[in-house]
Amino acid sequence: MVKSIAIYVEGGGDTAQTLAPFRTGMSAFLKPVVDVVRQKGILWRVIPCGGRKQAYDAFVDALQKEPEVFNVLLVDSEDPIAITVSPWKHLLNRKDDGWTQPPGTDDTRCQMMVACMEAWFLADPAGLKKHYGDNLNEKALPPASQAETRSKDDINDALEKATKPTPAREYKKIRDGAKLLAKVDPAEVRKHCKWCERLFQSLGKAIGATI
Repeated sequence: MVKSIAIYVEGGGDTAQTLAPFRTGMSAFLKPVVDVVRQKGILWRVIPCGGRKQAYDAFVDALQKEPEVFNVLLVDSEDPIAITVSPWKHLLNRKDDGWTQPPGTDDTRCQMMVACMEAWFLADPAGLKKHYGDNLNEKALPPASQAETRSKDDINDALEKATKPTPAREYKKIRDGAKLLAKVDPAEVRKHCKWCERLFQSLGKAIGATI
């Protein structure tokens, strides 16, 4: 069992005013893990890094400076990807990334939101409705079971159409993302998103618990 966990995650913007709420929202989404971590006295940190390259660089730096910590990289895959694919190989082969797997790490240290964080929101329409209200156009959303099979453009397009009739008029990542993380049900998301389930399972194994 590890004594300390740090998750370096893509997202949150680039100011203290936006990074702090995103940190809180991600920890709220990961509450089933956080509850056990606190019970066991394990140190827990979510570190939003803004851009994806910044997240990778911060993760690599942390591996060198804090080798005793269970450091995890959490980024968008940017593309639909089968659960059988190695995340490190995906990020190495992806044209805009080309990231190498740091020495001493395995696939559990690399986790992905497929194709992006917003897929988690599509996996729980009830959570979206909690945030946007009854005017949410749920018919514009793909089936929850298909959340990870859609491209990033398709996901954003679905959210755009679904939120247009609401008072908010649109989905804005910085404004809405952190709040939605705290409102969607992780159990629903895990049920429909294999990569999200993989994240919870990996963290559970690291802390010696069934999550």
